[in-house]
Amino acid sequence: MRIVMIVGYPCLPWEADWVTAAGHAAEVVRLSATDTLTWPQVDGAPYLAQDPDDPRHYQVKTFGWRPSRLFGRASHALMARRYRQAVRYVAGKYGPVDVVHAHFYWAHYLVAMKRELGIPYVVTEHHTAWQGHWSEPPPSALGLKRARELYADAAAVIVTCQSLLDKITGHGMTGTFEVLHSPVDAAGSAPPDETRAGRPARDTVEFVSVARLAPAQGFDVLLDAFAAASRDDPRLRLTIVGDGRERAKLEEQAARLRIADVVTFTGRRPRRETARLLSASDAFVLASRADNLAVAILEAWCAGLPVLTTDVGGHVEVMEPHLGLLVPPEDTAALAEALRTVAAAPDAYDRSRIASEARKRFAPEAVGAELERIYGAATADGRARS
Repeated sequence: MRIVMIVGYPCLPWEADWVTAAGHAAEVVRLSATDTLTWPQVDGAPYLAQDPDDPRHYQVKTFGWRPSRLFGRASHALMARRYRQAVRYVAGKYGPVDVVHAHFYWAHYLVAMKRELGIPYVVTEHHTAWQGHWSEPPPSALGLKRARELYADAAAVIVTCQSLLDKITGHGMTGTFEVLHSPVDAAGSAPPDETRAGRPARDTVEFVSVARLAPAQGFDVLLDAFAAASRDDPRLRLTIVGDGRERAKLEEQAARLRIADVVTFTGRRPRRETARLLSASDAFVLASRADNLAVAILEAWCAGLPVLTTDVGGHVEVMEPHLGLLVPPEDTAALAEALRTVAAAPDAYDRSRIASEARKRFAPEAVGAELERIYGAATADGRARS
C-alpha cells in the first residue's frame, strides 16, 4: 500500500510523527508545501524538488501563507493543481497511489484531486478553531463550506479526540469519522530521570510547560497560579518552553509578580532538548483555556511526568488519577492548589509506569496499526466505487 502524506515545510514535529506512524502502515511518500524550493528540482517538474537525503520526500511550490490569504481562490486553485501534478508524478515514479492523507479542514484541494485522479483521501483534523473559544478564531463561513464538502467526500476523517468530533458534528458536518489520538515519537523522548525520585530532600521542585505562547494556552493564568503557590513553597521552579506573540507580555507579568527569578522562558527549543528538559523535571503543567488534546501532554507522559492541566477538550478523555490532576480552566486558585499538591509529594507518581503506558498507547507503532486499518478501508471503498 502506498500513501502520499501532505505536510508543511519545514515539517513540524507533530507532522513528522504522523509520517512515522503512517510508515508503520504503508510506504509513505511525503509532499511538503513551500513557497521556495530549496532542494534540487525534478526534471520536467519545475514546481517539484526532491530531498537529497530522503528520495521519498518532495517539496511542492505553492503560494505562501500570506499570499494565500490575499489571493484566496486563485492560490487555492494553484495549490490544488500543483498537488495533483505532484501525485501524478509520484504515481509514475513509484507506482499507483492508494490513499492521499492531509491535515486540517482547509485541505479542500483533495476533493478536486479525488474527482480527477480517483484516489481516495483521508484527513486528520486537530485544529483548535473548532472548540469555539474566543482565543482561537472559528472557521469562517467559507471554511465551514469547504470543510463540509471535504469531510463528506473523505474515505475517513481522523479526529484526535471525542470532544473535537462533538464540536465538528455540532456544526452539522457529516462523514466517516474516526477518533485516533495523535502519535508521539517515543524514540525522541528521553526516558524518565529517576535520579530526581526518592531523594530525601529537594532543593527545588521543577515544573515545565511546553506550548505556543498564545492566549488559548493560558500562560497568564499559570503565572498567577505559580506566583501564589511559590509564595508558600519557595522551592518551586517553572520552565516555559515555546514562543509566540504573548512572550513579551508574559515576561513582563512574571517580573510584575516578582517571580522572574524562578521562571525561565527558553523560547522554542529543538525537540531533543525539549525532551531532556521534560525528563529532568518533576511535573508538566498546561493551563489551556481551549484545546483538543495537546500533544505536549502526551510527550510529557512519554517522559514519565505527571500532568497538571485543565479539563477542556480531550484532556478529560485521557486523564486518569495516576497520571496527574485536572482543574477548571481560568481557575487560578485551583491551579495553584494543584501545584502545591504535587510539590508536597513529587514522588507520589510512578514515573516508569506513566512512561510505559504512554509509549504503548501513543507510540507511532500503535497509531500506525489503526492507520493501517483506516487506509485499508479507504482503498477497499475506493475500489468498490470505481
